[in-house]
Amino acid sequence: MRFLKRQTRRFRFSWQRLLPRQFRLWKLHTQLVMTSVCFTVFANILYGVYLGRFSFRRKKFLFSKVVTIYCFLVATVFGICYIWNIYKEFSTGQISSRHTIIIYCYMNVFVCLFNYVTQWVKTGLIIRFQNSVPLLKVLNSLDMSVMLVWRAYIFSVLKILICPLVASITLILYQMRTQSSSQWTSWATAKTMLPLIISNQINNCFFGGLVVAHLIVAAINRELHFIVKEANIMQSPVQMDLNKPYYRMRRFCELADEVDELAKKYSLTACCSMGYLRLTDWSMVLSMLMNLIGITLGLYNQYLAIADHYINEEPFDIFLAIVLLVFLAVPLMEIVMVAQISNETLMETKKTGDLLQRVDLHHSDVRFKQVVNAFWLRVATIDYKLMPLGLLELNTSLVNSVYSAVTGFLLILIQSDLTLRFSLK
Repeated sequence: MRFLKRQTRRFRFSWQRLLPRQFRLWKLHTQLVMTSVCFTVFANILYGVYLGRFSFRRKKFLFSKVVTIYCFLVATVFGICYIWNIYKEFSTGQISSRHTIIIYCYMNVFVCLFNYVTQWVKTGLIIRFQNSVPLLKVLNSLDMSVMLVWRAYIFSVLKILICPLVASITLILYQMRTQSSSQWTSWATAKTMLPLIISNQINNCFFGGLVVAHLIVAAINRELHFIVKEANIMQSPVQMDLNKPYYRMRRFCELADEVDELAKKYSLTACCSMGYLRLTDWSMVLSMLMNLIGITLGLYNQYLAIADHYINEEPFDIFLAIVLLVFLAVPLMEIVMVAQISNETLMETKKTGDLLQRVDLHHSDVRFKQVVNAFWLRVATIDYKLMPLGLLELNTSLVNSVYSAVTGFLLILIQSDLTLRFSLK
C-alpha cells in the first residue's frame, strides 16, 4: 500500500508540472476522470457519433455545424464502403455461415449505423445532459482511497482497451490462418476491427460513466460511515455525560449539514446515471443482441467442425478453434464486466440505505433527525435500477440470462443438426 502511494505521488509530480494550474489543484481521481472525459469526447467526434464540441470561452458543450458536417461525411463513407463490401462478398460467395468472426464483425456494421442515427437524434438531449452535470465539482469535493481509484481505472482500461486489443490479435491470427499471405494485410485487419470499435464506443461511454458513479457512491458511503459512527458515539451514556448540550447541538448541526450535502450528491449521482442510461439504452440492447447471436453462431460452428471431424472424418484445425473461442470470449467478458460494475453500484446504493438505518436517533438533535430521515426517504424513493429499455436489469443475473439463452439456442440447433444428419443416413 505504501509503495503504491509513493509511486502514485512520483507519477503525479513528474507530469503535473506541464499542466495548467487549475488542473494541478484537482485531486487525483478528478484529474483521471477529466482526462478520460477529454479522450472520450475526442473519440466520439473522431468516430462521428457526437455532433457537439466544448467551448472554452463559454465553458460548456455546444452544437457545432462543422463537427456535424464531418460526422455526416464519416458516417456516409463508412456506410457506403461497408455495405458495398458486405454485398460484394456475400454475392460472390466469399463468406459463408462458417466464417464466424467476419459475420460477427459485419453484424456490428449495422449496430454502428443504428448508433449514428440514434445519437444524432439525441444530440440536444446529450448536450443538455452534459452541461447540467457538475461532475468535476462533485468529484473534487469527495475523498477517495488510492486503491479504489486505481482499481476502477484498471477495470476501465481492461474493458475499453485490453478487450479490443485481444480481439485484434485473435483476428490477425485468424486471418493469417485462413487467408494466404498475399490476401492478409494490416489494412484488412483494421477494416474488420473498425465496426467492432465504433459499435462499442457508446457502450464504453456508459461503462465509464457507471464506473464514475460507483466511485462517487462508494466515497459517499465512506464519509457517511464516519458520520454514523460519530453520531452513535455521541449518544452513548458516557459521551452524553461528558459533553455539554450546546456542544452536542452544534456538533449535530454540523453533521446534519454534511449529511445534507451527501444526500444532494447521492441524488445527483443516482439520477444522472439512470438518466445517462436512457441516452444509450438502444445501443446497449442492440449490441447485447449482436453479441448473443455472435456467441451462439460461433459455438454452433465449433460444434459443426467437431461433428464433421468425428462423423464425416474431416480435418479439424485445433489452432483455429482456440483462436475462435478466444475471440468469442471477448464479448462475453464485456458483458460480464458490465454486469459486475452495475451490480457493485447497485450494492453501494443499498449500502447507503443500510448505513442510514444504523443511525441512532433517540438522543440526537431535531435537525439531524430530519436530515437523516429525508436522506433515507430519498434513497428509498429513487429505487436505483439499471434497466435498458425496461427489458433486463443490469446485474449479475444478466450473465446467467446470457448463458441460458446461448445454451437454449445451441440445444435447439444441435438437436436439429443431429436429426438431419442421422435422417440422411
